[in-house]
Amino acid sequence: MSSGLVTAFAMIAFVAIVIWVFVVKRKEDFDEQANLPLDEENRRRQDKDQKDKENSS
Repeated sequence: MSSGLVTAFAMIAFVAIVIWVFVVKRKEDFDEQANLPLDEENRRRQDKDQKDKENSS
């Protein structure tokens, strides 16, 4: 009987996590996290361009 309750709890927890991740409107958070590597690359490029300008003057 108790193993059935544990299984039911695990199943409910799994479904709750799936709903939280895929159904709840968290698109802004996911988009921001997805763009983090690109933002870092752009920041490096801007820093390099700024250093090149400083060295050329």
